[in-house]
Amino acid sequence: MFQKILLAIDGSEYSEEALPTAIEMAKRFGSHLLVVHVAEHDRGRAAAFTVESPADATKLVADAVRKAKDAGISAKGELLDRAAGHVAPAIATVAAANDIDLIVMGSRGLSDAQGLLLGSVTHKVMQLVDVPVLIARVSRRGTRVPSAVGADGPGATG
Repeated sequence: MFQKILLAIDGSEYSEEALPTAIEMAKRFGSHLLVVHVAEHDRGRAAAFTVESPADATKLVADAVRKAKDAGISAKGELLDRAAGHVAPAIATVAAANDIDLIVMGSRGLSDAQGLLLGSVTHKVMQLVDVPVLIARVSRRGTRVPSAVGADGPGATG
């Protein structure tokens, strides 16, 4: 069903929760996992600057790919650099270019209205892609709670 899964990570605790979910889905369907991290940069008056070092960004992707491979999953990583505010379109572009069947992302668990107001990357990705998006959240009890959301909105699975 899902031959190719894209896992979008950003180093937050929320995206760390998405990794076990992506591994579980890849095992269940025998999928290849593509781990993507989009490093954002912003422009100051004199130069562009990033929030994280290139070494940190590379390590983030490499660690996720290693964990997937250690779990017996076929995986590779991709690191992108984009201007601040362009993360969601970059994820959508990579998904389309790689014929991705499912995107797995973490989320803080904000409502749709909060996501719109705060500009949630997960919410923007859901608007830009036409494949299902599986959102891995941490419940208030500390357990993972995956919830599928398709391009057609909450509850849709594609």
